[in-house]
Amino acid sequence: MDAERLTAERWHPDEVRITPDQIVRLGITRREALDQRLTHLSAHGRTPRVCLYALTPVRNQPPRSFAAARDYANDEGWRVCADHCIADGLPKTDPMHRPGWRWVLNLVRAGHVDGVVTLTHTEITQHLDEYELQLDLVDHHGGFVALVTPENVGAKRR
Repeated sequence: MDAERLTAERWHPDEVRITPDQIVRLGITRREALDQRLTHLSAHGRTPRVCLYALTPVRNQPPRSFAAARDYANDEGWRVCADHCIADGLPKTDPMHRPGWRWVLNLVRAGHVDGVVTLTHTEITQHLDEYELQLDLVDHHGGFVALVTPENVGAKRR
């Protein structure tokens, strides 16, 4: 194994050999998908339409999360659909078992919104493998995920 590594380093000195941290990789993937969708929408003369998503441990609306997400979307020049502020009160469950998150995916799939804005990636899920799956699902349906606070801010691992 070491001989292979040394040979590879000798013949391919410019090749990157460091595997990025999963949270960094997911942040890059999310931002690339976001940029691609925004470029596509801009090329077609469309203003992105977004819904807002938040988790709350109680049944009332999370006004601070929605306010921050709305401010972010407005700063970007996106249109926030008035009736699409979606909250779930089940933070420890799989996102696919939360009615609000499933509604977000349905809105994206049906083309009613182009993306979802949320405060942090942990609003979707704390588990990075599950987060990657949700990013893939949103991307597969032609949408994007925008975060007020990027993945790498406050990450435990660097």
